[in-house]
Amino acid sequence: MGGALGLGALGALTACGQGTSTSPATTLNVWGGVPPESGPGALVEAFEAAHPEYSVVYTRFINDDRGNLKLDTALQGGVDIDVYFTYSMESMALRAGSGLALDVTDRVESDPELEPFLDTEAPKAYWQDGRVSALATTREPNMVVANLDRLEAAGLDLPTEWTVEEFVDTARALTTATTYGSYQLPDVPRVGLGPNYWFTSDGTSNFTDPRFLEHYTRGRDLISDGVLFPWTEVLARQLEAYQQNAFIAEEFALWVTAPFSLRYLYDPTNYPHEFRAAAAPIPTSDTGSWNTGVFGNFVMINPRSTKHDLAWEFVRFWITEGSQFMAPGGKIPTLQNVDTDQMLDSLLGPDADDWFDTDSFRRVLFDDDPELFVDTNLTAFPEITLAVEQQRDVCWIGERSPQDAVASMDAQATAAIDRYGRDS
Repeated sequence: MGGALGLGALGALTACGQGTSTSPATTLNVWGGVPPESGPGALVEAFEAAHPEYSVVYTRFINDDRGNLKLDTALQGGVDIDVYFTYSMESMALRAGSGLALDVTDRVESDPELEPFLDTEAPKAYWQDGRVSALATTREPNMVVANLDRLEAAGLDLPTEWTVEEFVDTARALTTATTYGSYQLPDVPRVGLGPNYWFTSDGTSNFTDPRFLEHYTRGRDLISDGVLFPWTEVLARQLEAYQQNAFIAEEFALWVTAPFSLRYLYDPTNYPHEFRAAAAPIPTSDTGSWNTGVFGNFVMINPRSTKHDLAWEFVRFWITEGSQFMAPGGKIPTLQNVDTDQMLDSLLGPDADDWFDTDSFRRVLFDDDPELFVDTNLTAFPEITLAVEQQRDVCWIGERSPQDAVASMDAQATAAIDRYGRDS
């Protein structure tokens, strides 16, 4: 489970300045991507109340390319960081593969409450060479959020189960002269293949699997038909990062997203709209029913920290009794140790019935128990991610055929895997 891009440079930087700290032994420095007001601030206050002999400094970094570069640079340069969070598997490949994550296996094994993190069949931790180096703090199922007013106006029922083909039919039915049916398709290859879907069982590139070509071809055709949002607009308006703005403006009716997006839908002051939203499950394919959502928001301890025991105490608190404080930010805890009603209140806001079909969100996010995953093969992950995103973009804006785009993904993935060594 090796990392890839830039590991030589990272390794060189992490070799110097071992185990230094510029803050007092009783002060913990934590870096995370969630704003303090969305949960971390209250969690830190609760930890300090329970452990008045300690103090915690929480530094927020923006979870985008620039923010992650800032964190990586800080870790490499010996900035006083004891605990930090990783949100993408590209960053995980770089950090864990460069020795920037403390082995916490023995600590997890000695704590019965944390036993779920030892499951390697349905992992909730990041395993590297048979050891645990990061723990997922959140359960992030995906869902299809529907504009309920548009659905009812079209005479359509909210599905409680459906196939990809039925999703496409519904998107077509919701397409009007002013509204696209959906932002984009669910990740259909992921639905069918589940974790590690970019790799075959022996660690080679899996992009020759016909599901990839079918997916990118169907996406391009539906964009051409005006059913899916035009990808030229997505790129021009940077909608990959700001999808909520177009959904709230009713530019499309179906939105494949995760629970953290719901906070925009109960905030009519900053995101004015009048429609109600409902939740439908991720559609299934004829080869699988993976939700496409993940266990994520990985917490990691910097091995260069001089406060491993204190850092572990804080990590454990975050995952266990502290998880309730992260609910207002849309963070469903990995251990599901927060009451469902409390979670729904946090996810859907104080006036939930004004903005949501509450029962549908309860069913899709909790009652259906969606099947989530953690990718464990991160060989050349940053390079493959870049290749997939670039080829998807040129395909969906019409500059390259789906066949050529997928062939390029396969060729680039194969070359990267060969360079960094196969993990099978």
